Order: sequence, then structure tokens, then C-alpha cells
Amino acid sequence: MSAALILHHYQASPYSEKVRAYLGYKQLAWQSVLMPPVLPKPDLMALTGGYRRAPVLQIGADIYCDSALIIAELEQRYAQPALASGPQAAQADLLGRLFDVDIFWRAARYLMASRVEHIPQALLNDRIAMHPHLPLQKAQLLADQAQLAIQLSALIDQLDQALSGAHFLGGVNPCAGDFAVYHTLWFLQGAQALVVLAPNTQALLPWMARMAALGHGEMSSITASDAFAAAKQAPPAALAEMQDSLFNAGQKVAVQPEGYPQESVAGELVYLDEKKIVIARQSTVCGLLHVHFPRMDYEIRTV
Repeated sequence: MSAALILHHYQASPYSEKVRAYLGYKQLAWQSVLMPPVLPKPDLMALTGGYRRAPVLQIGADIYCDSALIIAELEQRYAQPALASGPQAAQADLLGRLFDVDIFWRAARYLMASRVEHIPQALLNDRIAMHPHLPLQKAQLLADQAQLAIQLSALIDQLDQALSGAHFLGGVNPCAGDFAVYHTLWFLQGAQALVVLAPNTQALLPWMARMAALGHGEMSSITASDAFAAAKQAPPAALAEMQDSLFNAGQKVAVQPEGYPQESVAGELVYLDEKKIVIARQSTVCGLLHVHFPRMDYEIRTV
């Protein structure tokens, strides 16, 4: 019997919605463990060793960080219905990456500015500490709001044109890029900002409705203690032999999102290729874990 899919997330997290929508497309059964949106996150840290972001996927004693890696891993495990592939899907996937690493943060800053007087100070302080390189102080958010609105309006209008005559960005079926683009628009739509930024779109809202109609699959709730027990029940999955010219298996390394040393996770390197980094670490509550990170946008160094 294969281990259950356990998603550590919180309801308002856009990157979690990206994965939840993908789980809906696959019609997968999964278990939900809710985390707080701000630190401290002791239950999550027990699994990841320092990575604090949502979502995190757990499959037994294997812990997958970053929404892009989570979708790639699930696509390998669950082939049908397949994500779209081919040139159109590849172009959409590149667009999705742009949304993931850049456009989402413009949208987040715009929404923060639009409700700056209502943001809980604890949430704002948490995000400022999490993203010290982003201009998230209240005064700067307000100063940037008009420019961000102009940028987002133009981008959404271009996206509307790209969707003209298309069922999904990937074609007949969605591709990974559909989910990466969707979560930013879902975030804006939930705050009633999408219609303000782009009131005259034609194809965008029907595409949003098709994405929302995918649902979230079959979800059941469990506790963090249940997740810890699942991690203890079986060792991490076996890995292929590592072949990399820069690092060796068994080296002590630290992995972090690029530019975020406060989220560094230390452990023993057990696998590395052009797409994925896997380190082994001992958790005081779960025992031996393998923590998986994408190679793209993450730094690895010896310690």
C-alpha cells in the first residue's frame, strides 16, 4: 500500500491553491494538515528542518518543498490525466515560471497596498522579515501601488489575449503553466481586485472558471501528530545512484531558496541531478527524513 499524500498548507496560500487545483485535476485523494500563515511553525519545521513556506508535500518520510517540485513529483507518480506537453505547453510553462517568481510578488504587493490599514501587524512583520529584499514597509507599498496597478493591468490584458480561443494555456488540457498562472489570479480574484485591474477581459474569466471547476480532489483532515506518525512508519523511498560533477553523495550540505539564508536546511546530500536536490536529516520527532528541493531557484553549498 502506497503512502498517503499529505499536504501541509493553509487555506489562503496562493501557492497551496496551485497544488490543490492540480490535485483536483488528477482527482487524487489527499490528507490536509493546516499550518499557521506566520511563524512560528514548529510542526512544519520538525519535517523540513528550517524551510517555512507553504505548501509542503509529505509522502511517508519523503518531504517535498516548493510547489513546482511538488507538481513535478506527482506528475511522475500519477500519469493520468496527463498534463499537456509539446511546444504550446512549454511556452505556457515558461510563462508560469514568470508568474511564480515575479508577477505573483507584484500582485501581492498591490493587494497589501490596497488594504494596508487592515493588514495585521504580525502578518506584515512576518512578511518583512521573510522577504527583506522586497519593499514591504507600509509607506513604500502605498508609494508603489499606482505603478503596480498599471503593470498588472497590462499583464492581465496580455494574458487575456493569450487565452483567446484556447481552452487552457496548455491547449485542450492544462499544463503546469496553467496552475502557476492561476494561483496569482486566484489571489487577486479572492480580494475582488481582478475586475478592478482588468474589467474588460473576454477569455480570462471563463478560463478561471474552468480552472476552479477542477476542484481540489478528495481531501480529508489529519493532525500534525498523524503526519509525524506516517513519517515514522517507513523509511524514505530508495533513490537512484547520484551522478553529479559538483558534489558528492554523503557530503554535509545546506540548501536554501536563493537569497533566503534564514530558510537554510542542513543535512547529508543523498541525491542531486539537474532538477532535484535531496538531503537526509534526522528529526527528533520523525526519525530519518529525505527532504527534496528543486535545483532551480535553490542554492546548495557544503558546510
